[in-house]
Amino acid sequence: MHKREENFDQKKLDLEVWLQRMESRLAGMAPVGHTADVLEVQLREQKGLHAELHQFKPRIEEFQQLTQRLVTAHQHEDTSRYKKAAEYINQLYQRLDACIINRGKLLHSALSSLHNLDRSLDKFLAWLSEAESALETLEGEGDARRATVHLKELQIDIERQAVAHQSLRQSSLALVGSLAPEDALMLQLRGDEMERRWQALRTKTSDLRNRLEHNADYWNALLLSLRELTEWVIRKDTELGLASRQDDHRAFRQQLEDKRPLVEASLRSARQFVSGDPSGELARNLRRELVKLSDKWNALVDKSDELATRFEQNSLKLSQLTSILEETCGAVGRLERATLTWSGPRSAAEARELLAGLRALEQQLPPLQRRLEEARAQAAQLDAAQALPPQHAAKLEDCQGRARALQAAIRERRQVLTTTTHGEISPGPSSVQPPWERAVTPNKVPYYINHSMETTHWDHPQMLELAGGLLQLNEVRFSAYRTALKLRAIQKKLGLDMVTINMASEAFDLHGLRAQNDKILDVADMVLVLRAIYGNVAAADSTVDVPLCVDLALNWLLNVYDSQRTGQIRVLSFKVGLTILSKAHLEEKYRYLFRLIADPDQKADQRKLGLLLHDVLQIPKQLGEVAAFGGSNIEPSVRSCLGDRENLEATHFLAWLKQEPQSLVWLPVLHRIAAGETARHQAKCNSCKQFPIVGLRYRCLKCFNFDMCQACFFSGKLTKGHKLSHPMHEYCAATTSVEDVRDFTKALKNKFKSKRYFVKHPRVGYLPVRSVLEGDELESPVASPQHNDMHSRLEIYATRLAEVELRAASPEEEEEQHRLIAEYCQSLEGGGGGRGHQAVPPSPGQLMMVIDEEQRAELQEMIDELEAENRALLREYEQLQRGAQQMPPTPSQQQQQIGPVQPHREQHDVLAEARLLRQHKGRLEARMQILEDHNRQLEAQLQRLRQLLDEPPVSAATTATLQTRSVTASQLNQDTPAPPPPPNARTNQPPAPPTTDRR
Repeated sequence: MHKREENFDQKKLDLEVWLQRMESRLAGMAPVGHTADVLEVQLREQKGLHAELHQFKPRIEEFQQLTQRLVTAHQHEDTSRYKKAAEYINQLYQRLDACIINRGKLLHSALSSLHNLDRSLDKFLAWLSEAESALETLEGEGDARRATVHLKELQIDIERQAVAHQSLRQSSLALVGSLAPEDALMLQLRGDEMERRWQALRTKTSDLRNRLEHNADYWNALLLSLRELTEWVIRKDTELGLASRQDDHRAFRQQLEDKRPLVEASLRSARQFVSGDPSGELARNLRRELVKLSDKWNALVDKSDELATRFEQNSLKLSQLTSILEETCGAVGRLERATLTWSGPRSAAEARELLAGLRALEQQLPPLQRRLEEARAQAAQLDAAQALPPQHAAKLEDCQGRARALQAAIRERRQVLTTTTHGEISPGPSSVQPPWERAVTPNKVPYYINHSMETTHWDHPQMLELAGGLLQLNEVRFSAYRTALKLRAIQKKLGLDMVTINMASEAFDLHGLRAQNDKILDVADMVLVLRAIYGNVAAADSTVDVPLCVDLALNWLLNVYDSQRTGQIRVLSFKVGLTILSKAHLEEKYRYLFRLIADPDQKADQRKLGLLLHDVLQIPKQLGEVAAFGGSNIEPSVRSCLGDRENLEATHFLAWLKQEPQSLVWLPVLHRIAAGETARHQAKCNSCKQFPIVGLRYRCLKCFNFDMCQACFFSGKLTKGHKLSHPMHEYCAATTSVEDVRDFTKALKNKFKSKRYFVKHPRVGYLPVRSVLEGDELESPVASPQHNDMHSRLEIYATRLAEVELRAASPEEEEEQHRLIAEYCQSLEGGGGGRGHQAVPPSPGQLMMVIDEEQRAELQEMIDELEAENRALLREYEQLQRGAQQMPPTPSQQQQQIGPVQPHREQHDVLAEARLLRQHKGRLEARMQILEDHNRQLEAQLQRLRQLLDEPPVSAATTATLQTRSVTASQLNQDTPAPPPPPNARTNQPPAPPTTDRR
């Protein structure tokens, strides 16, 4: 008996667990789907569950029988427990079965409804197609009465289908929200198509009814309405042009929206009338007014939309400007409060601490300047759109004034602290070694004393060594490469090849030099900026000798932009010098240089461009190479860059520079040389047999398999079969197979081209600029043998005037220079006693006194010789002309009226000789003009020397630091370099090298 009860309990537990598991499976089923595929899957799942439940039914019945046996066996006992258990299991089973059956009904109902919706939608769309066809037939019906009857029948049919349309629309919208994205999109598209066609059918029906029911009076009234609406649109277009505020435009937009239904209804009616292509005067007028009103209405709406967009943009910009102004004024206020706590330093040590704190304060200025520039740009745009409120403009002006005053206060504070810590701004004596000593003039310009030789020099000892090394590069034949090699050596020596533009820009901003290009920088300020720049470099590379780099960079900047050693240069010159030799991509340098001269609208005028080019050309001028690049006159380059434009934009400036203009061709060459320094090419030089070629590689495009290394190419070496006139490719990196095949193809093509082709189609490697002489361009003069040496010496003398500080003087000249240095030092000290060996060297302008008057006389003698030669040639030419005119008629002239014949041999020779004389005369006149320009420059500089000797010392602030020299490109168009200069002079170098393609 006990065993039966245990069996009952166990079976009850098993059934209960299984039924609960089945309930969980039923509850876990997904909600009823909305697509046929999902519903069919759910139906299969429901049927499977129902079948599994029915398969378990015998166990339920077996449990009921067991319960009945236990109840019968215990008739005299309480058997309610067994009855309740059996009833509970039976209820669970029945409830689960009912739920599964109910889910099946729901799934079948949903699937049936879905099929019904698809069938109803297809049926309605088919009816729409039939109704549209019927309407098209009615539109072409000629009998108006019959068309009216059929139209009424069609309208009745449309009204009957309105209920079905509404039901389908609601069902579609309700179903879209519960479908998957792809199914919802398809159903949405079908519903939208149905709605569009339904509305079009109703509209066309209504228009056709109006057309059939109304007579010509209706269409005349429509024509009048169209004309009135057109006039209204024209008036509103005028009012829209006067709307200057957003509130005015909102009111105007409301008027448009109020008028829109009438305009669209009128246009729709007119289109319905003309759609049947009627004839007559009324139809033509309606068609004309329809097009006119439609165009003007659409234009007015588009104009209003554009104005609304512009108002929204201006509103956004105004909110941004407000935010920037609040932030900037708050930052200025905090800095102003910080300045109120300043007090005077009591000692040099305290001054150094205060100076460190001031630097931390200065670091907040660059972000402030950037925000102010951003605010100025926003205000300029709003002002151009007449959307800048007066209070915002006043607040911006006030903030700018406070920022300028704050910068001035910080600058004065730094000067006070620097003066207190005298000597701390100097890089210190660690940049030179005994027997050298570094000293400064009263205007803080450094100079260097050699105690063993008892001499003084403006240049640092290592700068003197560098200058000696640069003289060896004069053997390079081509001026662009020679200049680039010199600048690369200077760049490495000064450590500027490790200075990025971002480093330099941050240092400029840190010291308040942003947008201060016309400001004058003294040596102390330059040293502070250079120390900040090289300090950042040293943080990344501990091997950098900051004092030495600062001294050398300052030395080079003064040599380039302050040859008279006034101790002051312009901020623009300072930035340009450091940018040119900095580490950056070429286009990045170009963009930064343009930003230096651009106004808030990112444009530059002729004056600013001229200042920039002038400062850039001072770099090759300091090397004595400026003559090869069109001379120091920047006007031709400015004209070439600007063209017919008044203002220059960045895109035009970059496009001009990418053509490598003659005045700046050395800068991209510098970058190519730097890029190819470590390149290794798997090729052998056909001249020196070097393998592999290291550096730049030059491949001839006329000689097969001919390569040259950069050393042989720069020196202009020639080998059998190869000439300088051959086109070549320049490679900064190893070549690819595609380039090899392409070069071979070009070489093959060039093999079949004659020498005359290359003469007629010369390829220059830079963009030529028009010379300073106006009129026709001059041919390159071919120097005669008897004048080659004279021209070279003339260039040498002209260069010595600008570069005399680098000359290596003889012992007697050194003694004379030392005496002048001592006298200049005494004059700077106010006539007081000298300081022994610490004499201050004179400026190069004063050192020009040592140029002998004999040199000037020699120049004048050369010019006189050329003038005499020109006069003799002119006389000879006039004699030949007179002889040709007095010559008796030739037989060919006598037969001229009969027919053309070949000219006489003698007459042809005379004409050819006269033509050659005219060409020779032109070349001589050009050369004479060149020499006269040199002579005028020499006289002007000598006159300046006399004035410097007669004038008392002037303040550094009023002394000019920039000089120019006008030359013509024709005098520099030589293919070979000038002879090497004497030991105490440097020579102007020949022009740019032969044309090469760069890769």
